[in-house]
Amino acid sequence: MNSTLEAPAPPEQTGHPRRWAALAVLMIAGFMDLLDTTIVNVALPAIRGDLNAGYSAVQWVAAGYTLAFAVGMITGGRLGDLYGRKRMFLLGMAGFTVFSLLCGLAWSPETLVAARVLQGLSASVMIPQILSTLYATFPPSERASAGGMFGGIAGLAAILGPLLSGVLVENSVFDLGWRAIFLVNVPVGIAALIAAWIVVPDTRSDHPLKPDLRGMVLVTVALLLVLVPLVQGRELGWPTWTFVSMALSLPFFALFVWSSRARGISALVPIRLFKSRGFAGGAAMLGVFFGGMSAFFLAYTLTMQVGLGFTPLKSGLTSLPFSIGTMITIIPGDALVKRFGRYVGTVGALGFAAAMVGMLSTMDARTDFWDMVPWLLLAGLGMGAVIGPVFAMAGAKVRQEDAGAASGTLNASDQLGGALGISLLGVLFFNNLTSSAGTVFDAHTGQLQAAGVPGQAVAGMKDCYVDMVGMSDPALLPPSCQAGGGALDPAVGSVLGTVRAETFTHTFSTMSWYIVAALGVVALLSFLLPRRLPADATQLNH
Repeated sequence: MNSTLEAPAPPEQTGHPRRWAALAVLMIAGFMDLLDTTIVNVALPAIRGDLNAGYSAVQWVAAGYTLAFAVGMITGGRLGDLYGRKRMFLLGMAGFTVFSLLCGLAWSPETLVAARVLQGLSASVMIPQILSTLYATFPPSERASAGGMFGGIAGLAAILGPLLSGVLVENSVFDLGWRAIFLVNVPVGIAALIAAWIVVPDTRSDHPLKPDLRGMVLVTVALLLVLVPLVQGRELGWPTWTFVSMALSLPFFALFVWSSRARGISALVPIRLFKSRGFAGGAAMLGVFFGGMSAFFLAYTLTMQVGLGFTPLKSGLTSLPFSIGTMITIIPGDALVKRFGRYVGTVGALGFAAAMVGMLSTMDARTDFWDMVPWLLLAGLGMGAVIGPVFAMAGAKVRQEDAGAASGTLNASDQLGGALGISLLGVLFFNNLTSSAGTVFDAHTGQLQAAGVPGQAVAGMKDCYVDMVGMSDPALLPPSCQAGGGALDPAVGSVLGTVRAETFTHTFSTMSWYIVAALGVVALLSFLLPRRLPADATQLNH
Protein backbone atom coordinates (compact mmCIF):
# COMPACT_ATOMS: atom_id res chain seq x y z
CA MET A 1 0.00 0.00 0.00
CA ASN A 2 1.33 3.44 -0.93
CA SER A 3 1.58 6.03 1.81
CA THR A 4 0.69 9.66 1.20
CA LEU A 5 2.85 12.36 2.79
CA GLU A 6 2.10 16.02 3.20
CA ALA A 7 5.21 18.20 2.68
CA PRO A 8 7.34 18.95 4.56
CA ALA A 9 7.05 15.22 4.54
CA PRO A 10 8.90 12.82 6.77
CA PRO A 11 10.20 13.35 10.27
CA GLU A 12 13.19 15.65 10.03
CA GLN A 13 15.63 13.23 11.60
CA THR A 14 14.58 9.91 10.09
CA GLY A 15 13.18 10.45 6.62
CA HIS A 16 10.87 8.07 4.81
CA PRO A 17 11.69 4.37 5.35
CA ARG A 18 11.71 3.67 1.58
CA ARG A 19 13.77 6.73 0.65
CA TRP A 20 16.88 4.86 -0.56
CA ALA A 21 14.89 2.43 -2.70
CA ALA A 22 12.99 5.40 -4.10
CA LEU A 23 16.28 7.17 -4.83
CA ALA A 24 17.48 4.20 -6.89
CA VAL A 25 14.33 4.28 -9.03
CA LEU A 26 14.42 8.05 -9.43
CA MET A 27 18.07 7.91 -10.49
CA ILE A 28 17.16 5.43 -13.23
CA ALA A 29 14.56 7.87 -14.54
CA GLY A 30 17.00 10.77 -14.37
CA PHE A 31 19.64 8.68 -16.10
CA MET A 32 17.23 7.88 -18.95
CA ASP A 33 16.46 11.54 -19.56
CA LEU A 34 20.05 12.75 -19.30
CA LEU A 35 21.24 9.90 -21.50
CA ASP A 36 18.63 10.79 -24.08
CA THR A 37 19.91 14.35 -24.37
CA THR A 38 23.47 13.18 -25.12
CA ILE A 39 22.83 9.98 -27.06
CA VAL A 40 21.00 11.54 -30.01
CA ASN A 41 23.77 13.80 -31.37
CA VAL A 42 26.01 10.92 -32.44
CA ALA A 43 23.11 9.23 -34.26
CA LEU A 44 21.98 12.31 -36.23
CA PRO A 45 23.93 11.51 -39.44
CA ALA A 46 22.54 7.96 -39.44
CA ILE A 47 19.01 9.29 -38.86
CA ARG A 48 19.40 11.76 -41.72
CA GLY A 49 20.55 9.06 -44.11
CA ASP A 50 17.98 6.44 -43.14
CA LEU A 51 14.93 8.72 -43.11
CA ASN A 52 16.12 10.92 -45.99
CA ALA A 53 15.82 13.87 -43.63
CA GLY A 54 16.88 17.37 -44.56
CA TYR A 55 19.13 19.48 -42.39
CA SER A 56 16.11 21.29 -40.94
CA ALA A 57 14.66 17.98 -39.76
CA VAL A 58 18.00 17.18 -38.11
CA GLN A 59 17.77 20.48 -36.24
CA TRP A 60 14.22 19.71 -35.11
CA VAL A 61 15.18 16.24 -33.87
CA ALA A 62 17.75 17.89 -31.60
CA ALA A 63 15.87 21.09 -30.72
CA GLY A 64 12.30 19.76 -30.49
CA TYR A 65 13.03 17.74 -27.36
CA THR A 66 14.80 20.56 -25.51
CA LEU A 67 12.18 23.14 -26.49
CA ALA A 68 9.30 20.97 -25.25
CA PHE A 69 11.20 20.14 -22.07
CA ALA A 70 11.96 23.81 -21.40
CA VAL A 71 8.43 25.17 -21.84
CA GLY A 72 6.87 22.34 -19.84
CA MET A 73 9.21 21.76 -16.91
CA ILE A 74 8.03 24.57 -14.61
CA THR A 75 4.40 23.62 -15.17
CA GLY A 76 5.34 19.96 -14.65
CA GLY A 77 6.84 20.76 -11.27
CA ARG A 78 3.75 22.64 -10.16
CA LEU A 79 1.47 19.81 -11.26
CA GLY A 80 3.46 17.53 -8.95
CA ASP A 81 3.09 19.97 -6.06
CA LEU A 82 -0.65 20.19 -6.70
CA TYR A 83 -1.71 16.65 -7.62
CA GLY A 84 1.05 14.53 -6.10
CA ARG A 85 4.60 14.02 -7.27
CA LYS A 86 4.35 10.25 -7.55
CA ARG A 87 1.30 10.50 -9.79
CA MET A 88 2.98 13.01 -12.08
CA PHE A 89 6.23 11.04 -12.08
CA LEU A 90 4.43 7.87 -13.18
CA LEU A 91 2.52 9.79 -15.84
CA GLY A 92 5.70 11.38 -17.17
CA MET A 93 7.62 8.11 -17.10
CA ALA A 94 4.83 6.29 -18.94
CA GLY A 95 4.74 8.99 -21.60
CA PHE A 96 8.52 9.03 -21.93
CA THR A 97 8.55 5.26 -22.45
CA VAL A 98 5.70 5.24 -24.99
CA PHE A 99 7.13 8.10 -27.01
CA SER A 100 10.61 6.53 -26.93
CA LEU A 101 8.95 3.54 -28.60
CA LEU A 102 7.37 5.83 -31.19
CA CYS A 103 10.77 7.46 -31.84
CA GLY A 104 12.22 4.02 -32.50
CA LEU A 105 9.36 3.13 -34.85
CA ALA A 106 9.34 6.47 -36.71
CA TRP A 107 8.86 6.04 -40.46
CA SER A 108 9.52 9.63 -41.54
CA PRO A 109 11.33 12.73 -40.31
CA GLU A 110 7.99 14.29 -39.36
CA THR A 111 6.92 11.38 -37.16
CA LEU A 112 10.32 11.31 -35.44
CA VAL A 113 10.20 15.05 -34.71
CA ALA A 114 6.64 14.76 -33.37
CA ALA A 115 7.62 11.83 -31.13
CA ARG A 116 10.68 13.75 -29.89
CA VAL A 117 8.52 16.74 -28.93
CA LEU A 118 6.09 14.49 -27.04
CA GLN A 119 9.04 12.73 -25.41
CA GLY A 120 10.34 16.12 -24.23
CA LEU A 121 6.95 17.08 -22.82
CA SER A 122 6.81 13.78 -20.93
CA ALA A 123 10.27 14.42 -19.51
CA SER A 124 9.12 17.88 -18.39
CA VAL A 125 6.48 16.19 -16.23
CA MET A 126 8.78 13.42 -14.97
CA ILE A 127 12.06 15.15 -14.15
CA PRO A 128 10.85 17.98 -11.84
CA GLN A 129 9.40 15.40 -9.46
CA ILE A 130 12.80 13.81 -8.81
CA LEU A 131 14.53 16.51 -6.77
CA SER A 132 11.24 17.53 -5.14
CA THR A 133 10.68 13.95 -3.99
CA LEU A 134 14.26 13.68 -2.72
CA TYR A 135 13.81 16.87 -0.72
CA ALA A 136 10.51 15.64 0.75
CA THR A 137 11.65 12.13 1.67
CA PHE A 138 15.22 12.66 2.93
CA PRO A 139 16.10 14.39 6.20
CA PRO A 140 18.37 17.44 5.94
CA SER A 141 21.39 15.43 7.09
CA GLU A 142 21.11 13.08 4.08
CA ARG A 143 20.01 15.43 1.32
CA ALA A 144 23.51 16.39 0.27
CA SER A 145 24.50 12.72 -0.11
CA ALA A 146 21.36 11.93 -2.09
CA GLY A 147 21.85 14.96 -4.31
CA GLY A 148 25.50 14.03 -4.83
CA MET A 149 24.53 10.55 -5.96
CA PHE A 150 22.08 12.03 -8.45
CA GLY A 151 24.79 14.39 -9.68
CA GLY A 152 27.08 11.40 -10.20
CA ILE A 153 24.42 9.75 -12.34
CA ALA A 154 24.25 12.93 -14.44
CA GLY A 155 27.99 12.77 -15.01
CA LEU A 156 27.83 9.09 -15.90
CA ALA A 157 25.09 9.78 -18.46
CA ALA A 158 27.21 12.51 -20.05
CA ILE A 159 30.11 10.08 -20.44
CA LEU A 160 28.14 7.02 -21.55
CA GLY A 161 25.68 8.78 -23.89
CA PRO A 162 27.94 9.34 -26.91
CA LEU A 163 29.70 5.99 -26.39
CA LEU A 164 26.47 4.00 -26.11
CA SER A 165 25.06 5.76 -29.15
CA GLY A 166 28.17 4.94 -31.16
CA VAL A 167 28.08 1.28 -30.14
CA LEU A 168 24.35 0.86 -30.87
CA VAL A 169 24.42 2.66 -34.22
CA GLU A 170 27.68 1.23 -35.55
CA ASN A 171 26.95 -2.37 -34.56
CA SER A 172 23.28 -2.10 -35.56
CA VAL A 173 22.13 -4.15 -32.56
CA PHE A 174 19.33 -6.50 -33.66
CA ASP A 175 19.58 -4.77 -37.06
CA LEU A 176 17.89 -1.73 -35.54
CA GLY A 177 20.56 0.84 -36.41
CA TRP A 178 19.89 4.27 -34.90
CA ARG A 179 16.45 3.13 -33.68
CA ALA A 180 18.11 1.19 -30.86
CA ILE A 181 19.06 4.43 -29.06
CA PHE A 182 15.36 5.07 -28.44
CA LEU A 183 14.08 1.51 -28.09
CA VAL A 184 16.57 0.80 -25.28
CA ASN A 185 14.42 3.10 -23.12
CA VAL A 186 11.36 0.86 -23.41
CA PRO A 187 12.30 -2.12 -21.19
CA VAL A 188 14.12 0.15 -18.74
CA GLY A 189 11.13 2.47 -18.58
CA ILE A 190 8.68 -0.36 -17.96
CA ALA A 191 10.84 -1.75 -15.15
CA ALA A 192 11.20 1.73 -13.61
CA LEU A 193 7.44 2.27 -13.79
CA ILE A 194 6.73 -0.93 -11.88
CA ALA A 195 9.42 -0.21 -9.30
CA ALA A 196 8.26 3.39 -8.83
CA TRP A 197 4.67 2.26 -8.27
CA ILE A 198 5.91 0.03 -5.45
CA VAL A 199 8.60 2.04 -3.66
CA VAL A 200 8.29 5.77 -4.43
CA PRO A 201 6.20 7.55 -1.75
CA ASP A 202 3.66 10.17 -2.75
CA THR A 203 4.38 13.73 -1.64
CA ARG A 204 2.91 17.11 -2.43
CA SER A 205 3.24 20.72 -1.32
CA ASP A 206 1.18 22.29 1.46
CA HIS A 207 1.03 25.54 -0.51
CA PRO A 208 1.23 24.68 -4.22
CA LEU A 209 1.29 27.36 -6.90
CA LYS A 210 -1.26 26.92 -9.66
CA PRO A 211 0.15 26.22 -13.13
CA ASP A 212 0.38 29.28 -15.36
CA LEU A 213 -1.14 27.72 -18.48
CA ARG A 214 -1.72 31.11 -20.12
CA GLY A 215 1.93 32.01 -19.72
CA MET A 216 3.04 28.63 -21.06
CA VAL A 217 0.87 29.01 -24.18
CA LEU A 218 2.07 32.57 -24.82
CA VAL A 219 5.77 31.78 -24.52
CA THR A 220 5.40 28.60 -26.60
CA VAL A 221 3.67 30.47 -29.42
CA ALA A 222 6.26 33.26 -29.27
CA LEU A 223 9.16 30.80 -29.44
CA LEU A 224 7.63 28.80 -32.29
CA LEU A 225 7.07 32.01 -34.26
CA VAL A 226 10.85 32.50 -34.06
CA LEU A 227 12.14 28.94 -34.32
CA VAL A 228 9.99 27.61 -37.18
CA PRO A 229 11.07 30.28 -39.70
CA LEU A 230 14.68 30.10 -38.52
CA VAL A 231 14.89 26.35 -39.08
CA GLN A 232 12.72 26.08 -42.20
CA GLY A 233 13.58 29.38 -43.87
CA ARG A 234 16.89 28.33 -45.42
CA GLU A 235 15.46 25.32 -47.25
CA LEU A 236 12.40 27.31 -48.43
CA GLY A 237 14.42 30.26 -49.72
CA TRP A 238 13.35 32.66 -46.94
CA PRO A 239 9.82 33.47 -48.17
CA THR A 240 8.02 36.55 -46.83
CA TRP A 241 6.08 34.63 -44.20
CA THR A 242 9.28 33.71 -42.33
CA PHE A 243 10.04 37.37 -41.60
CA VAL A 244 6.40 38.12 -40.79
CA SER A 245 6.38 35.21 -38.35
CA MET A 246 9.49 36.42 -36.54
CA ALA A 247 8.04 39.93 -36.31
CA LEU A 248 4.79 38.56 -34.87
CA SER A 249 6.74 36.90 -32.05
CA LEU A 250 7.42 40.32 -30.49
CA PRO A 251 3.82 41.08 -29.40
CA PHE A 252 3.51 37.55 -28.03
CA PHE A 253 6.66 38.00 -25.96
CA ALA A 254 5.25 41.34 -24.76
CA LEU A 255 1.97 39.65 -23.82
CA PHE A 256 3.94 37.01 -21.93
CA VAL A 257 5.75 39.67 -19.89
CA TRP A 258 2.44 41.45 -19.18
CA SER A 259 0.80 38.18 -18.13
CA SER A 260 3.75 37.32 -15.89
CA ARG A 261 3.61 40.69 -14.15
CA ALA A 262 -0.11 40.27 -13.57
CA ARG A 263 0.26 36.81 -11.97
CA GLY A 264 3.16 37.74 -9.71
CA ILE A 265 5.02 34.85 -8.07
CA SER A 266 2.64 32.26 -9.55
CA ALA A 267 3.67 33.24 -13.09
CA LEU A 268 5.51 30.72 -15.24
CA VAL A 269 8.55 33.02 -14.98
CA PRO A 270 8.12 35.48 -12.06
CA ILE A 271 9.33 38.85 -13.34
CA ARG A 272 10.39 39.99 -9.87
CA LEU A 273 13.23 37.46 -9.92
CA PHE A 274 14.97 39.55 -12.58
CA LYS A 275 15.19 42.53 -10.24
CA SER A 276 18.22 40.71 -8.85
CA ARG A 277 21.18 41.57 -11.08
CA GLY A 278 22.88 38.31 -10.18
CA PHE A 279 19.86 36.21 -11.09
CA ALA A 280 19.28 38.03 -14.38
CA GLY A 281 22.95 37.64 -15.25
CA GLY A 282 22.92 33.96 -14.33
CA ALA A 283 19.85 33.23 -16.47
CA ALA A 284 21.41 35.05 -19.41
CA MET A 285 24.71 33.21 -18.92
CA LEU A 286 23.00 29.83 -19.03
CA GLY A 287 20.95 30.70 -22.10
CA VAL A 288 23.90 32.00 -24.11
CA PHE A 289 26.29 29.28 -22.93
CA PHE A 290 24.02 26.33 -23.68
CA GLY A 291 22.99 27.93 -26.96
CA GLY A 292 26.61 27.92 -28.09
CA MET A 293 27.37 24.49 -26.66
CA SER A 294 24.34 22.79 -28.25
CA ALA A 295 25.16 24.27 -31.64
CA PHE A 296 28.77 23.18 -31.20
CA PHE A 297 27.86 19.54 -30.68
CA LEU A 298 25.48 19.52 -33.66
CA ALA A 299 28.14 20.98 -35.98
CA TYR A 300 30.93 18.87 -34.48
CA THR A 301 29.06 15.58 -34.93
CA LEU A 302 28.16 16.31 -38.55
CA THR A 303 31.72 17.42 -39.32
CA MET A 304 33.26 14.33 -37.76
CA GLN A 305 30.95 11.79 -39.40
CA VAL A 306 29.76 13.34 -42.67
CA GLY A 307 32.82 15.47 -43.35
CA LEU A 308 35.74 13.42 -42.04
CA GLY A 309 34.14 10.00 -42.32
CA PHE A 310 34.41 9.02 -38.65
CA THR A 311 32.32 6.02 -37.64
CA PRO A 312 29.58 6.66 -35.04
CA LEU A 313 31.66 4.90 -32.38
CA LYS A 314 34.81 6.88 -33.18
CA SER A 315 32.76 10.07 -33.17
CA GLY A 316 31.33 9.14 -29.77
CA LEU A 317 34.79 8.40 -28.41
CA THR A 318 36.00 11.87 -29.36
CA SER A 319 33.38 13.29 -26.97
CA LEU A 320 34.80 11.35 -24.03
CA PRO A 321 37.54 13.91 -23.13
CA PHE A 322 34.86 16.62 -23.01
CA SER A 323 32.75 14.66 -20.52
CA ILE A 324 35.78 13.82 -18.38
CA GLY A 325 36.86 17.47 -18.31
CA THR A 326 33.39 18.54 -17.24
CA MET A 327 33.40 16.09 -14.34
CA ILE A 328 36.87 17.23 -13.21
CA THR A 329 35.71 20.81 -12.60
CA ILE A 330 32.06 20.30 -11.70
CA ILE A 331 32.77 17.96 -8.76
CA PRO A 332 34.83 20.50 -6.75
CA GLY A 333 32.66 23.34 -8.08
CA ASP A 334 31.29 24.41 -4.68
CA ALA A 335 34.76 24.65 -3.17
CA LEU A 336 36.06 26.62 -6.16
CA VAL A 337 33.15 29.07 -5.97
CA LYS A 338 33.65 29.63 -2.24
CA ARG A 339 37.30 30.46 -2.81
CA PHE A 340 37.32 32.34 -6.12
CA GLY A 341 33.72 33.53 -6.48
CA ARG A 342 32.33 34.52 -9.85
CA TYR A 343 35.75 34.40 -11.49
CA VAL A 344 35.45 30.62 -11.76
CA GLY A 345 32.74 31.14 -14.37
CA THR A 346 34.73 33.85 -16.12
CA VAL A 347 37.79 31.63 -16.45
CA GLY A 348 35.61 28.68 -17.50
CA ALA A 349 34.01 30.62 -20.37
CA LEU A 350 37.38 31.95 -21.54
CA GLY A 351 38.87 28.45 -21.28
CA PHE A 352 36.09 27.04 -23.46
CA ALA A 353 36.67 29.89 -25.94
CA ALA A 354 40.40 29.08 -26.03
CA ALA A 355 39.53 25.44 -26.73
CA MET A 356 37.34 26.51 -29.66
CA VAL A 357 40.18 28.59 -31.10
CA GLY A 358 42.48 25.59 -30.70
CA MET A 359 39.99 23.33 -32.46
CA LEU A 360 39.40 25.62 -35.42
CA SER A 361 43.14 26.14 -35.89
CA THR A 362 43.80 22.38 -35.73
CA MET A 363 40.92 20.87 -37.68
CA ASP A 364 41.50 20.06 -41.34
CA ALA A 365 40.87 17.20 -43.76
CA ARG A 366 43.51 15.04 -42.01
CA THR A 367 42.24 15.56 -38.46
CA ASP A 368 42.21 12.43 -36.31
CA PHE A 369 40.93 11.52 -32.85
CA TRP A 370 44.06 12.50 -30.95
CA ASP A 371 44.20 15.95 -32.55
CA MET A 372 40.96 16.87 -30.79
CA VAL A 373 41.65 15.36 -27.35
CA PRO A 374 43.42 18.33 -25.67
CA TRP A 375 40.92 20.88 -26.98
CA LEU A 376 37.87 18.83 -26.02
CA LEU A 377 39.33 18.22 -22.56
CA LEU A 378 39.89 21.97 -22.13
CA ALA A 379 36.36 22.70 -23.37
CA GLY A 380 34.95 20.23 -20.85
CA LEU A 381 36.93 21.83 -18.04
CA GLY A 382 35.47 25.16 -19.09
CA MET A 383 31.91 23.87 -19.12
CA GLY A 384 32.16 22.41 -15.63
CA ALA A 385 33.61 25.69 -14.38
CA VAL A 386 30.72 27.70 -15.85
CA ILE A 387 27.77 25.60 -14.67
CA GLY A 388 28.66 25.38 -10.98
CA PRO A 389 29.08 29.11 -10.26
CA VAL A 390 25.90 30.08 -12.10
CA PHE A 391 23.57 27.94 -10.01
CA ALA A 392 25.51 28.65 -6.83
CA MET A 393 25.67 32.42 -7.23
CA ALA A 394 22.60 33.36 -9.27
CA GLY A 395 20.41 32.54 -6.29
CA ALA A 396 22.55 34.39 -3.76
CA LYS A 397 20.10 37.32 -3.50
CA VAL A 398 16.92 35.36 -4.22
CA ARG A 399 14.45 35.12 -1.35
CA GLN A 400 14.04 31.66 0.13
CA GLU A 401 10.34 31.53 -0.79
CA ASP A 402 11.29 32.16 -4.43
CA ALA A 403 13.92 29.38 -4.56
CA GLY A 404 11.69 26.90 -6.38
CA ALA A 405 10.65 29.42 -9.04
CA ALA A 406 14.27 30.55 -9.45
CA SER A 407 15.54 26.97 -9.88
CA GLY A 408 12.88 26.24 -12.49
CA THR A 409 13.61 29.44 -14.39
CA LEU A 410 17.36 28.79 -14.51
CA ASN A 411 16.88 25.20 -15.65
CA ALA A 412 14.45 26.38 -18.33
CA SER A 413 16.97 29.03 -19.43
CA ASP A 414 19.61 26.48 -20.37
CA GLN A 415 17.08 24.31 -22.23
CA LEU A 416 15.66 27.28 -24.16
CA GLY A 417 19.18 28.45 -24.91
CA GLY A 418 19.99 25.04 -26.35
CA ALA A 419 16.93 25.06 -28.61
CA LEU A 420 17.61 28.61 -29.82
CA GLY A 421 21.30 27.90 -30.34
CA ILE A 422 20.62 24.84 -32.49
CA SER A 423 18.13 26.85 -34.54
CA LEU A 424 20.08 30.09 -35.00
CA LEU A 425 23.66 28.83 -35.22
CA GLY A 426 22.46 25.75 -37.09
CA VAL A 427 21.15 28.04 -39.84
CA LEU A 428 24.53 29.78 -39.99
CA PHE A 429 26.32 26.44 -40.19
CA PHE A 430 24.21 25.04 -43.02
CA ASN A 431 24.20 28.33 -44.95
CA ASN A 432 27.98 28.50 -44.76
CA LEU A 433 28.26 24.83 -45.70
CA THR A 434 26.47 25.55 -48.97
CA SER A 435 28.25 28.83 -49.70
CA SER A 436 31.74 27.43 -49.04
CA ALA A 437 31.29 24.29 -51.15
CA GLY A 438 32.12 26.02 -54.44
CA THR A 439 35.12 27.89 -53.03
CA VAL A 440 36.64 24.74 -51.57
CA PHE A 441 36.02 22.83 -54.81
CA ASP A 442 37.76 25.53 -56.87
CA ALA A 443 40.89 25.11 -54.75
CA HIS A 444 41.15 21.49 -55.91
CA THR A 445 40.37 21.79 -59.63
CA GLY A 446 44.06 21.50 -60.46
CA GLN A 447 44.26 18.15 -58.66
CA LEU A 448 41.22 16.86 -60.55
CA GLN A 449 42.70 17.89 -63.89
CA ALA A 450 45.99 16.27 -62.90
CA ALA A 451 44.01 13.08 -62.21
CA GLY A 452 42.81 13.13 -65.83
CA VAL A 453 39.44 14.87 -65.52
CA PRO A 454 38.79 17.21 -68.51
CA GLY A 455 38.08 20.86 -67.75
CA GLN A 456 34.43 20.69 -68.86
CA ALA A 457 33.87 17.62 -66.69
CA VAL A 458 35.43 19.41 -63.71
CA ALA A 459 32.89 22.22 -64.12
CA GLY A 460 30.08 19.66 -64.19
CA MET A 461 31.48 17.97 -61.09
CA LYS A 462 31.51 21.31 -59.29
CA ASP A 463 27.87 22.02 -60.12
CA CYS A 464 26.90 18.54 -58.95
CA TYR A 465 28.88 18.82 -55.71
CA VAL A 466 27.56 22.26 -54.78
CA ASP A 467 23.98 21.21 -55.52
CA MET A 468 24.32 18.02 -53.47
CA VAL A 469 25.65 19.90 -50.45
CA GLY A 470 22.69 22.26 -50.62
CA MET A 471 20.01 19.59 -51.12
CA SER A 472 17.35 19.43 -48.41
CA ASP A 473 16.64 15.76 -49.18
CA PRO A 474 19.80 13.59 -49.28
CA ALA A 475 17.92 10.86 -51.20
CA LEU A 476 17.30 13.09 -54.22
CA LEU A 477 19.87 13.41 -56.99
CA PRO A 478 20.19 16.97 -58.31
CA PRO A 479 19.68 17.38 -62.08
CA SER A 480 23.31 18.54 -62.35
CA CYS A 481 24.44 15.11 -61.16
CA GLN A 482 22.33 13.02 -63.51
CA ALA A 483 24.59 13.49 -66.51
CA GLY A 484 27.42 11.56 -64.89
CA GLY A 485 27.78 7.82 -64.76
CA GLY A 486 30.19 5.02 -64.08
CA ALA A 487 32.61 4.47 -61.25
CA LEU A 488 35.04 7.19 -60.23
CA ASP A 489 38.75 6.72 -60.67
CA PRO A 490 40.30 6.15 -57.19
CA ALA A 491 42.47 9.25 -57.55
CA VAL A 492 39.43 11.37 -58.41
CA GLY A 493 37.47 9.85 -55.53
CA SER A 494 40.30 10.72 -53.15
CA VAL A 495 40.29 14.36 -54.27
CA LEU A 496 36.51 14.60 -53.91
CA GLY A 497 36.77 13.08 -50.43
CA THR A 498 39.25 15.80 -49.50
CA VAL A 499 36.92 18.45 -50.93
CA ARG A 500 34.04 17.16 -48.80
CA ALA A 501 36.22 17.04 -45.67
CA GLU A 502 37.54 20.56 -46.18
CA THR A 503 34.06 21.92 -46.87
CA PHE A 504 32.88 20.69 -43.48
CA THR A 505 36.02 21.64 -41.56
CA HIS A 506 36.05 25.11 -43.12
CA THR A 507 32.40 25.57 -42.19
CA PHE A 508 32.99 24.29 -38.66
CA SER A 509 35.90 26.70 -38.22
CA THR A 510 33.80 29.63 -39.42
CA MET A 511 30.94 28.81 -37.07
CA SER A 512 33.37 28.30 -34.21
CA TRP A 513 34.07 32.03 -34.22
CA TYR A 514 30.39 32.68 -33.49
CA ILE A 515 30.63 30.31 -30.55
CA VAL A 516 33.81 32.05 -29.36
CA ALA A 517 31.91 35.35 -29.48
CA ALA A 518 29.04 33.81 -27.49
CA LEU A 519 31.51 32.57 -24.87
CA GLY A 520 32.98 36.06 -24.67
CA VAL A 521 29.48 37.32 -23.87
CA VAL A 522 29.18 34.63 -21.18
CA ALA A 523 32.46 35.82 -19.63
CA LEU A 524 31.20 39.42 -19.56
CA LEU A 525 27.84 38.37 -18.09
CA SER A 526 29.66 36.60 -15.27
CA PHE A 527 30.50 40.04 -13.84
CA LEU A 528 26.81 40.50 -13.07
CA LEU A 529 27.05 37.68 -10.52
CA PRO A 530 27.98 38.55 -6.92
CA ARG A 531 31.73 38.87 -6.45
CA ARG A 532 31.66 36.32 -3.62
CA LEU A 533 29.14 33.74 -2.45
CA PRO A 534 27.35 35.07 0.66
CA ALA A 535 27.18 32.75 3.65
CA ASP A 536 23.37 32.93 3.63
CA ALA A 537 22.98 32.41 -0.13
CA THR A 538 19.84 30.57 -1.24
CA GLN A 539 20.68 27.18 -2.72
CA LEU A 540 19.09 26.38 -6.10
CA ASN A 541 18.63 22.89 -7.51
CA HIS A 542 19.96 21.97 -10.94
